[in-house]
Amino acid sequence: MKIRKLRTKLLISFFVVIAVFGSAIAILGYYVIKKDIIERAQEKVKSDLNSAREVYREETDNLKDVVRFTALRFFIKDALSESDTESIQKELENVRTSESLDILTLTDAQGQVIIRAQNPSVYGDNQAHNELVNNVLSEKQAFAGTVIVPKEELDKEGAWLAKQAHITIIPTPKAKSSPETEESSGMCVKAAAPVFGYEGELIGVLYGGNLLNRNYEIVDKVKEIVYQEVKYKGKDIGTATIFQGDLRISTNVTGEDGSRAIGTRVSEEVYSQVLEKGQPWTARAFVVNDWYKTAYEPIRNINGEIIGILYVGTLEKPFIDMARNIFLVFLFIVLIATLLAGFLALILSAAVSRPLTHMLKATERLSAGDFGYKVDVKTGTAELNTLASSFNEMSSQLEDREQSLRISNERLASLNKTYLDLVGFVSHELKGILISTIANAYSVRDGFFGAINSKQRKALDAVTRNLDYLAETVRKFLNLSRIEKGELSFNKTEVYLKENIFDTALETFSGQIVEKQMEIINNIEPQIKVKCDGDLLLIAANNLVGNAVNYGFDKGKVVLNSRDIGDKVQIEIYNDSEPIGEEEKAIIFNKFSRLNTAYDKKIKGTGLGLFITKEIIGKHGGEIRVESKENGNSFIFQIEKGY
Repeated sequence: MKIRKLRTKLLISFFVVIAVFGSAIAILGYYVIKKDIIERAQEKVKSDLNSAREVYREETDNLKDVVRFTALRFFIKDALSESDTESIQKELENVRTSESLDILTLTDAQGQVIIRAQNPSVYGDNQAHNELVNNVLSEKQAFAGTVIVPKEELDKEGAWLAKQAHITIIPTPKAKSSPETEESSGMCVKAAAPVFGYEGELIGVLYGGNLLNRNYEIVDKVKEIVYQEVKYKGKDIGTATIFQGDLRISTNVTGEDGSRAIGTRVSEEVYSQVLEKGQPWTARAFVVNDWYKTAYEPIRNINGEIIGILYVGTLEKPFIDMARNIFLVFLFIVLIATLLAGFLALILSAAVSRPLTHMLKATERLSAGDFGYKVDVKTGTAELNTLASSFNEMSSQLEDREQSLRISNERLASLNKTYLDLVGFVSHELKGILISTIANAYSVRDGFFGAINSKQRKALDAVTRNLDYLAETVRKFLNLSRIEKGELSFNKTEVYLKENIFDTALETFSGQIVEKQMEIINNIEPQIKVKCDGDLLLIAANNLVGNAVNYGFDKGKVVLNSRDIGDKVQIEIYNDSEPIGEEEKAIIFNKFSRLNTAYDKKIKGTGLGLFITKEIIGKHGGEIRVESKENGNSFIFQIEKGY
């Protein structure tokens, strides 16, 4: 290896790093721009298609509701008289006009058209050739969907509908070749509903619909909601289209003359993917006269047959221009930064090389624990002099802090040992005294030393409750002492979770359960065995059951559930109570932590139970959490199963 001066090595290193990072940043910038702008635009179009689908579905559902509710208004007992026909026709025409429907027609129970609200001149012997009507007649319930209506049927419904549906096909670049030059049938959104008589018998069918050919309400609503009619260089950024087959019958895509591109056709590759294979298309596609980021999906009739396409697209050019402009700016910044970094490297390499060696040695000494090590502050460079002085000051402070921390840690260790010894000693002494005191108090209260009156018993009840609380507090402080001192013994055995642990815990609090008239539901599977320290797990169970009883509402429920999750079992203890807030959840398992609510303040507690429970569950390799429910809270933990 050729030996060079540090300054030379620094210069070479600087320029290599600058070149590598400059290239990497340029490549990364191109990738990020392409990913975040171009590809993200394509991904957005997928969600835009979802919005368009919802608009289309809403139109269908609204039509279905209008027809269904209108059908409920007709109860016809016998054959219609001429006066009946006239009044119903007028009423239907009012509904059709108010609801902006193209078609609203009533048939009899055989599907024969009785009244066409939109075309009353066509009346009598007209069979409704309509799969929706046939479905209603057979199923006696409402149906809605998209259908293709032949020209002859459109003529019956209204000559103006047939005229509106007629479209001259315009040759379109990249479209699949076809000999057809015009389309006379129409695509309609239709709904049909049964009409029942007074006796509940089916007497007819009411169907209504809107012709989609040259009806721009849906596509313009999609453009307004999704794209907000934003334009780029005078052209709409976002467009939507409804195709009948591969023919645009409703669109806000415009042709060269600025008019809607009605009569143009979808590209051949989209035709193959969507109409022939029945699969969505989400990629760039040529739309009439420009490239778009597009999403297409098939429109199917109620029989599942593909009859058209729903499309949304975003003009590709704005995103390409944006990506190019951002990349050029980004590249310019990278080049300027590279030149500036190279120039600074020349200046810095000379000033840094010699002092850098000394500083490197000093940091190695410091990292090895040689606090107090000093470097020469006279380097010839003001900034490096300041750095050297700061380093020396830092080294001195670290040395002082290390010494101070050592002394503080020794004091804290001593104080903590004294505190733990005191907690353990006092708790242990109190435990022995309390056992005797509690036994005597209960004996006096229960009349073993002679009869007592009701006032004395009431007073002794309060004494025994306080003594029980004090005994429980002492037990918790003893457990806390064992946890803090690391003396929590742990002996795993196999126990029955229900019988040996939770049945025992419930029995412990049976008096309080009866007093509060609580309903206990123990759904823990009786055959479940777990590997645990039975004594420790019983402490945890007592804490959880005790909390559920103490903090649960009077006459509320306490529910215990178990769930098999592989090699572990999950336990959930639920009680009807005030739901715990998110802030309280963050501290509820902390030592000496209690909830700050009006209800919880009424209940005595040390704030140690859940801390001890968490430590015990952790000792078993599990975790415990709390989940707020609508009317209560659940404490949930997992423990290893036995075999």
